[in-house]
Order: sequence, then C-alpha cells, then structure tokens
Amino acid sequence: SEGNGGLPKINLKSPHGSEAEIYLFGACVTSFKVPNKDLLFVRPDAVFNRQKPISGGIPHCFPQFGPGPMQQHGFARNVNWSIADSEVTEGDPAVILELKDDSYSRSMWDFSFQALYKVSLHSKSLSTTLKITNMDDKPFSFNSALHTYFRASITGVSVKGLKGCKTLNKDPDPKNPLEGKEEREEVTFPGFVDCIYLGAPGELILDNGLGDKI
Repeated sequence: SEGNGGLPKINLKSPHGSEAEIYLFGACVTSFKVPNKDLLFVRPDAVFNRQKPISGGIPHCFPQFGPGPMQQHGFARNVNWSIADSEVTEGDPAVILELKDDSYSRSMWDFSFQALYKVSLHSKSLSTTLKITNMDDKPFSFNSALHTYFRASITGVSVKGLKGCKTLNKDPDPKNPLEGKEEREEVTFPGFVDCIYLGAPGELILDNGLGDKI
C-alpha cells in the first residue's frame, strides 16, 4: 500500500490480531502491533522522502555499523529493497526482501553481494533474519545490526540479563569509555545512558514501562 510520503509499504496481518508494516525504502519495519498496541517507535521528526533514512522502527546497519569510511551505519537503510518472496505458515505471514549491489553501493563498497531479509509475523512475536551472501570473486568483511527503536515510558524501563557483562561507559567522555562491570540484576535509566555491554547474552528482557516485557 502507499505509506507516508507516498512510499510503498508492506502490511502483514496475522489472524491472531497482530500486525506489522515494512517500508521498501531501507527495508524498515516501522510498526509491530500486538492487538492494537504498537511495540515499536518512530521518531516524530522522521522523514519519508528518500533523502535520509527513516528514523525509527527497525533500521538496518549494513555493511558498516556507526561512523566509518561511508555514511553513518552504511547504505542499506538508505536505498530501496525489492520483494523477493512471501509465504504464509499456519496463517502467519512472512515476506522476504532483497538488496543487491549496484553502482551506488559499489561507489562506497566495491563488492558484489546479495542481502535477503525475512520478516515473519506471529501471534505475539516478530522475527527478523538477515542473510548476506558474497557474490563476488574476492572476500569481504562487514558489520550489520538491526537498530531497533522500542516504544517505552523511560521512567519505568528496565533491562534484565546484563549482570556480569563488561561495560564501556561512554557518557563521561565518548572518546575514552570507562571500563567496568555490570553488577545490577536490572539496568534502569534515571538519566542519560550511553553504555556498551561486551559479551551480552543472546536474550535480554526489556520491560518497556508500559506493561510489556519484550
């Protein structure tokens, strides 16, 4: 369907009442609703004009995370993806989006690749899988991340599962992070936080302060 700014988007609906929407620009998931409640957040100042990435939802970081030789977080969030396939399993829909190299991507990162991004909607969950295939005759290395924005009430937010992790606290001086160790069972956010956790487990529990545990 037509989304904000006239950009094409995909709407996924499950018979259980959950819904999701994905913009082809940046392959950005901008909404995931579990009966009428959106668990994702899109910034109020987000633009939908193809001039800059969509700020919110689940933007891609590929083939670079953060700053570096190319634009912040790479180019995958700033180009149009195509629909490669779709499927329905026991009523639950899924779509597979594809990104391939072109003259624009090769001007920054001179490799031939295929990225396949599968988004699957279930009754109470959304799963995302990103698969990168090297289509070139030379090796390459890359970074990738799904940079999720969660809807939350910050005074009630907590994160469980990080106790014992080594920390790099960037708040006092981003260029010289303070090393430490997380001693808390639950991390809370009474003020500004900018902290990296090394060796984090595969699963964390986010209480969004709005009655949901993700």
